[in-house]
Amino acid sequence: MLSKFSLYRLLLPTLAAVILVSRFEERVVCSFDANGADETSSSSRSISSPVPIVADGECGGGEAVHTQWEEAAPATADVKFTSVLDGTLGPSDAVMTLLVNGLVYNPMPVGKSHILMAGTSVVAILQDQQGFSWSNLEGLPGLSIIDVNGSVVVPGFIDMHVHVIGGGGELGPASRTPEAGLSQLVNAGLTTVVGILGTDCVSRSLENLRVKAVALKDDGLTAYMWSGCYRVPSPTITGSLIRDMVLIDEVVGAGEIAISDHRGSWPSTDDLLKMVSDARVGGMLTGKAGLVHAHMGQGPTMLDPLWDVINISKGAIPITQFVPTHISSRGPGLKEAAERWVAEGGRADLTSDQKGESAAFDTLVDWGKRPDFALDRISISSDGFGSLPLYDTSGKLLEYGVASPDSNLNTIRRLVLEAGWPLERALQFSTVNPATFLSLPRKGRLEVGVDADLLVIDAEQLDLQFVFAKGQMMKSPSWTKRGWFEK
Repeated sequence: MLSKFSLYRLLLPTLAAVILVSRFEERVVCSFDANGADETSSSSRSISSPVPIVADGECGGGEAVHTQWEEAAPATADVKFTSVLDGTLGPSDAVMTLLVNGLVYNPMPVGKSHILMAGTSVVAILQDQQGFSWSNLEGLPGLSIIDVNGSVVVPGFIDMHVHVIGGGGELGPASRTPEAGLSQLVNAGLTTVVGILGTDCVSRSLENLRVKAVALKDDGLTAYMWSGCYRVPSPTITGSLIRDMVLIDEVVGAGEIAISDHRGSWPSTDDLLKMVSDARVGGMLTGKAGLVHAHMGQGPTMLDPLWDVINISKGAIPITQFVPTHISSRGPGLKEAAERWVAEGGRADLTSDQKGESAAFDTLVDWGKRPDFALDRISISSDGFGSLPLYDTSGKLLEYGVASPDSNLNTIRRLVLEAGWPLERALQFSTVNPATFLSLPRKGRLEVGVDADLLVIDAEQLDLQFVFAKGQMMKSPSWTKRGWFEK
């Protein structure tokens, strides 16, 4: 039986660190011009939110002009009890959070549990049958307790294909899509994203992409990036893919490289072999995945260029070094080609369904009916903030939209509510599977020692209620953290 004393002893190193951090808070100084006069006001919040949050009315409609760190008052021992149903919870200054009475999936079902987050990690998962009551934690300084009242708690979602600085542009400069807003990613349940360029690597740059990834990290999410774009040779930041991977923390591999697509450069087998070899060596030197993320087009060669690399290397390059994407949205031919790819040990990424679409859902339902199909080799991604052109049969443009990042959650919801899948079977495509592909051992799971990235969702309709990223609350039922310039 786990005693109160033994749990405190277990948590002591983490508690000491987070309580020390909690002694400092950031003061946001705001300024605005009203009738020719400058005025200032200030608001305080915890270091756990590194980017200033200026709520409506805090600065009288003003603008944050600088920040400064000040020593805060010592943390109190007050424990906050808040129900998920009352709709009042907003950003918290707590350095520890305890979620009680949740139905936990890790992503496999764990049952009713209580999750303690401290700093950026999950430090305990408690169950009543273990003989330790979560109420024994009352009195811990800086602890916030949230009763989720039977809602489902799952790992935060990972999306390996997001145009975080915008995409599009195929219809001219006016068709360039806007970049991702922090709140849009949070409201989609995304706690880890991998940014990409795509077609345009002239007006969009890897330098811009890297800075955006760092900004998202500063805002509380986990963000990575692919080095390159549709074309080969692809741009890099440092002069080579290997150097990008070794010298830039955020770079996890090369992508998205266009294969069998009219917008690509139709790279030769030697071109692709060199790229995937560099990605693989870069991964060895850094402990990263070292993948080549391949954008699949509608060309008749389909996956053949990737097979050519695997075959010419005579097995020296593992098939798992490539992750082709857009598998479900290019017609039945590519779907069938992907089935062979997966059967041979490869991995594949499906673009999740936007509103009114069903290709990913239909593909997964079909594959799910086959007892020998390896669903653990499949992930889904949103293609968020990429362009969505719609043409009629004559090629005339009818609509031009932007992909929403919430398509992953919507696709998972459909698999559960419409296809009758167990939740854990549907969750894998946005949690443990992409975490495995990307070699992210602290992501995609909900267990002691991993990053405290988790979602709280309604048990009936799977609507998103809370988002935590690295232990920081990013969303509650009544509030979502926003970026600097989001309204």
